[in-house]
Amino acid sequence: MNKLFSSALVIWFSILLFVWPICAWAQDRDATLIEGAKKEGKLIFWGTDQARIMTPVFSAFQKKYPFVQTEYWRAGSEQVVQKELSEARAGRYAFDYSSVDIDTYLETRKAGLMKKYDWPNTKRWDAKYKDPEGYAVARNILQTVIGYNTDLVPPAAAPKAWEDVLDPKWKGTMSQDKEGYDWVLMLWSAWGKEKAINYLQRLAKNSPVFGEGSSARTEMLAAGAFKMDLRLNLNQIRERQKKGAPLDWVRTNPILEKGTFMFIAAHAPHPNAATLFADWLTSSEGQQIYSDTKEQISPDPTVKGGSAEMAEVLKGLNRVFVPLEMGKYSNEAEQIYKQIFWK
Repeated sequence: MNKLFSSALVIWFSILLFVWPICAWAQDRDATLIEGAKKEGKLIFWGTDQARIMTPVFSAFQKKYPFVQTEYWRAGSEQVVQKELSEARAGRYAFDYSSVDIDTYLETRKAGLMKKYDWPNTKRWDAKYKDPEGYAVARNILQTVIGYNTDLVPPAAAPKAWEDVLDPKWKGTMSQDKEGYDWVLMLWSAWGKEKAINYLQRLAKNSPVFGEGSSARTEMLAAGAFKMDLRLNLNQIRERQKKGAPLDWVRTNPILEKGTFMFIAAHAPHPNAATLFADWLTSSEGQQIYSDTKEQISPDPTVKGGSAEMAEVLKGLNRVFVPLEMGKYSNEAEQIYKQIFWK
């Protein structure tokens, strides 16, 4: 018994000697970040989320770190990236934190705008939700689906599969994203390039009408401007369903998913505040608040709430997440989309 106790004691002290320096280092690091952020006093975020989404996120962050004031500028992903690139070319670096879609990801990274970081709170996340070199991590997992107006399309008559929307009876009754280049990447990832192009070419024969922004097109669909939209964000459809909007969505095989990837600016004017925010937003606390606000699945497997509710809605469906490496085909995907639909 004494030998067993001695062995256990040795193991316990060995673990303590290993863990204690790590804990002490983490505490020192956090203290340094907080002191630095206090001196900076500000965080500038350029992103794509609507202000009403980010307001509760910033409020929760500032409740924990009241010494950091947040400033948010919002636009579409293309507009955010173009502003970042044009500012950088002029030698101006005015943002600390940002997020980009997969079709603009590599352009942003190649321009040297992303800081390499170890993202300590994402160790338990699936690798597909992280840049393997540490430049960015997914802030959410977004489902893009075919949506329809149930007043104009009774559920019994609604499409059930991808092929169904190719029926000529839908000609001129569908809307779609004017700049749906990421949609090409998602279909390409799910089916392969040849099948994706063939599908899009057949779809073009039904003359879909272009619109801008998933939120605006969801509102138009709910108002009856179209019978169907080919690429809407599922969380936005569900948000309006809960308010009584006549909307539903097609349970296709597969359901297409993508991540919006967030990063710390390589030339952040407030680097400590940026890192502090990055750590907080990727923590279980930050992810829980963000997920509940958007009702999207979090890349953090421990997050429940809105994330769990969406996961239940998608239970049993074949979900395909477009990997970051597909971003290298972004320019080709854009050309494919324009050649097919912008004739």
